[in-house]
Amino acid sequence: MASLLLAYGHSADQDGRWMRFAQQLGRWGQPKIVVDNRPDTVFAEVQGSNAQFEFSGYLEGLDALIAQHGPQARIFVFNDSLWSHHSPRRWAEFLKNYEPRRGPGVYGDPRLEPIEVNGRPLRHLASWMFLLEGSTGQQAFRDALQHALQHFGESPDWPGYEEFLVHYYAPSRRWGGYTQALNPEDLERKMRCSWAEHRLSLHLQHQGMMHPFVGLHYQGLHAVDRALSAIKRLKSK
Repeated sequence: MASLLLAYGHSADQDGRWMRFAQQLGRWGQPKIVVDNRPDTVFAEVQGSNAQFEFSGYLEGLDALIAQHGPQARIFVFNDSLWSHHSPRRWAEFLKNYEPRRGPGVYGDPRLEPIEVNGRPLRHLASWMFLLEGSTGQQAFRDALQHALQHFGESPDWPGYEEFLVHYYAPSRRWGGYTQALNPEDLERKMRCSWAEHRLSLHLQHQGMMHPFVGLHYQGLHAVDRALSAIKRLKSK
């Protein structure tokens, strides 16, 4: 059991919140490790390269966690949007008691996009968190990360996909899509991360290792998250 946080600018305040969250996860939250992608980190155990943003950070953190603490039965992976877009206390309660009924694999917070890829609706796990169950699930996540990183700079050629992302990140949208207006540099970064996020999940699906969260408890939690995102979106407009 272990937990991993990927941050950019991990401060003393965030470190305190991370410690409280890991404690709320109970026995599943320890040991814990932080990867900070911002240069010259002070409070994190691992200095991330930020080469491919959160995705390279996840891989670097996973390698460091296993090197320092050995193999783990379950690993929770988060990025620091845990505090800006989600309800940490409610997620800790949910994850602490979660039973991965489908066995080893990669569990997470699913999204269904209004576009088809290879003749099927694009369903993926949001890349802010993952639950890696068993060594098989952890290896599947590592393989999917490496696949996404290998193609990180390549725009997928799925029909209609580019138009879908342009609409998703359009600053004129009041509801749905991304929560903030982006400058050209940030937009390019977000587009590449979307490519990686979607490729990662498609690779997991191909392996039979992608397991979306289900159930009434999760649905209630997801509703709270959507409300928090809506509030953030309104404040950013």
